[in-house]
Amino acid sequence: MADYYCYRRKIESQKRRRRAVVALLVVLVLLCAAAGLFWFRFGRGAGEPQGAPPAGQATPVTAATPAPTPTPAPATPETATSETAAYAPQRLLPAVDDAAWNTSETVAQTIDFEYRNTDFRMVALPQQGRVTTEHFNTAVLLGDSITEGMGLYATGLPNAQVRGYRSSGPQIIVNNATVHDYVRNVDEAALDAVVAAQPDFLYVMFGTNALVTQGSEDSFIAYYDKMIETLQQNLPGVAIYIQAIPGVQETTVQTRPGLDNARIQTVNNMLANIALTRGCYFVNTQEALSYPAGDQIDEYGAEDGIHFNPTGYGVWAEYLKTHTAWDRRNHYEGVDPYYILGS
Repeated sequence: MADYYCYRRKIESQKRRRRAVVALLVVLVLLCAAAGLFWFRFGRGAGEPQGAPPAGQATPVTAATPAPTPTPAPATPETATSETAAYAPQRLLPAVDDAAWNTSETVAQTIDFEYRNTDFRMVALPQQGRVTTEHFNTAVLLGDSITEGMGLYATGLPNAQVRGYRSSGPQIIVNNATVHDYVRNVDEAALDAVVAAQPDFLYVMFGTNALVTQGSEDSFIAYYDKMIETLQQNLPGVAIYIQAIPGVQETTVQTRPGLDNARIQTVNNMLANIALTRGCYFVNTQEALSYPAGDQIDEYGAEDGIHFNPTGYGVWAEYLKTHTAWDRRNHYEGVDPYYILGS
């Protein structure tokens, strides 16, 4: 039960709170009054026009406003002098035409670039599913006598169109030279024969004949690049696969110094550059037909140490089946990998 002293303390506490509230309200009122006075004297007064002069006082005559001085034209490198304004460079970038935001057109290349020091093994297509034999029914295998063997032996690609021309190089395509096909026993213009086949996929392998002569890399690469350009112009939309030049037996260099496997590796790097530049696929067939050092696998080699025996050609064909870029027209054995690599 509360006594008198508890009741008194409670009353005094309530009084103190009331006095604090009143004091706070007084302070707020004073602050508002000060702010209003400040605004009335400085803010409102500054924005109002001054009153008219008193009666009887002469109105001051306003001096005539001089005509505005025309703004001089911007100085140019030819007109800028020490007496005139210094030349100010204009905006470097042209104005953007917002009305053409949804249109596109070919843009001229402004930077020269070139792929260098490319390792062809890093550029090559990886293994990605196994296409059926039907994939090669609309494919052309183009090359020299090494490719010719794909038409001589039962490689498992019975319907592939082989255009293998002995002792030839990429210049036969560039010049559309007439060559002899010993497998089909016909004379034909090389480029015309490839175009007439109307392939969906084109596999190219040249180089062994050109490299027999030492110091011929520059000429060979120039012809190879021109050949790919010519094929792309005559076969628009056709997927082109550039195949690595396979290695030879390590003893072959003794009779043919140009066919040094280290040199072949260097040229394959250059071919990988062409594939990157021209938008082609690069297939590292050397991976299936050669040892890691680049020498031809003994079990696959023919007697001359350059060409392949039937076993080697079969391994080559199987490698092509498992190293093909995804294409909606492909049919796969097993699961479709659905890899989209530029097709």
